[in-house]
Parts: sequence; C-alpha cells; structure tokens
Amino acid sequence: MRAIDVGDATPAPSSVAFLDGIQRYAVEGHLGIIPLVRGYVAAAVLRREEQTLKAAASQNEEFLVVPVSRLTPAQHAELTELPLPLYDCTDGERSHPILDVQLAAAVVERRREQLERRLAIDHLAGGCDEWLVVDGSIGDLVGGKIERHGVLGLVKSHDTQFLDGADLEVALTLLPGYRTSVFARHVGGQKPVFTWYLRLWPWESHDLLYGLVRIERAPTDQTVAEASMVSRWLVAERAPLAAPDERWDRLIYPIRQVEEYLQSQVGGWW
Repeated sequence: MRAIDVGDATPAPSSVAFLDGIQRYAVEGHLGIIPLVRGYVAAAVLRREEQTLKAAASQNEEFLVVPVSRLTPAQHAELTELPLPLYDCTDGERSHPILDVQLAAAVVERRREQLERRLAIDHLAGGCDEWLVVDGSIGDLVGGKIERHGVLGLVKSHDTQFLDGADLEVALTLLPGYRTSVFARHVGGQKPVFTWYLRLWPWESHDLLYGLVRIERAPTDQTVAEASMVSRWLVAERAPLAAPDERWDRLIYPIRQVEEYLQSQVGGWW
C-alpha cells in the first residue's frame, strides 16, 4: 500500500450526476405496548448542467412498520385498510417497545437503501454515459450496467476496516490530496469492489479519520488507471464547503445539495 499524490485539483467532467437518499421515522401510536412506526424514505439524482445541479429523477415512499406476528387479527385488518404499505419488523428476540422501535428503524434504513439502489439502476438503464457519484457503498450495484458506466461510491464512514498493519497506517496518515493504492475489498458474498482511500482535508489537530473518504468503483483495469484522475476532481468538489453539516470534512458539496433538495420535499417530516 502506497501514498500517492493525485496532483492539483481539477474540475469534474462536464457530465456528472449525484445520488443520495434520506430517511425519517416516528412513533405514531401504540397498539397495546406495540409501537406503530411511520417511515419515510426518499432518493434523488441531481445532474449538473451549466454549473447548476438540476433534478433528474427522484422517488419516495411512506409506510408503516410494526411486528406483524404480534398483532391480533383485528389490529392487522385495521392497519391493512390504511392507505400506507405495511412492513414487518418481527424479530426472534423478546418483545419490548424499545427493541421494536430499533427494529423498525432498521427496516426504514433498508427501505432507503433499496430505494437508492432502484433509482441508481433506473438512472443507469437510461443509457446515459455520464458519471454518477453515489453517496455510500456501491457493493450491491456491482455487475451488469455498472461495469460499463462511470459509477463512483463515496463512503464517508469507516466502521469497517479493510486494511491492517503498515497498510492501515498508510491510509490513516495520508496527507491532503493523497490517495492510497487501489485494492479489492470483499464483504460477505458480494462481488469484489475496487476501492481506495483519499484525504480531502488535513487531519492534524483533528483525528485520523478527519477529511478521509473511501472511493469505490467496479473492479476493472480502467478503475486503476483513472484513480488519480477521479481523485483530483473529487478534491475539487470540496468547494464550496458543505458546512454547517457536521460531516462537512467528508461530504462533498454536490451530495449536500442532493440532501437539501430531498429535505425540501419532506414537508411535515422535517
């Protein structure tokens, strides 16, 4: 694993789009001690046109989440008559309202991830050759059309470590504008993804993860050849700052704009 200077920041390609999603949930009431959770998820693709991001596609879904197996027949019938889809959060653990809400939140998160994936696939199916920057991992997208498109995953969290020893030290001590070598990462039964770490901002006086992102692309020779080029224009996307978002050191401004667009559509949820 090496630390590689990507060179001076350069503007992004003229044709590039950005995808992100949001999620919300709230306890709307209780059926006995069973919490009834209302969830909302949304995702959007914004395409840059003449230096302005414009909405290219968006989808949203609102639904209810409840441990279905613990409902009485009358309660289940009442909920299915409502105009919102009903999803199950039943788990083998013991019944408890706090646990039920946690399980419902996990369902909401999965629905958001599925919505983002569906929107990405629909966008790519349109045949456009533009770059698509996805907020988060693209592991579940690898294969098919993604092999033929400039799809990037921009990962801001580092809960899972793919390196250790001297390789990990190289990644965590990168200087700003430097990246690691490209390597393959494997998670579960997914196909391998090519990835590398990139430092956007200096970490000194902060912590080792400050300004550190991880980039994912399909496992092709082109990914390796273009890693520095891609990194240069991602560094350029630092400006303007994504502040006041607390993740601004790892959040490029266009992704922040997608979030703001989605938040403007949320209505009473925001």
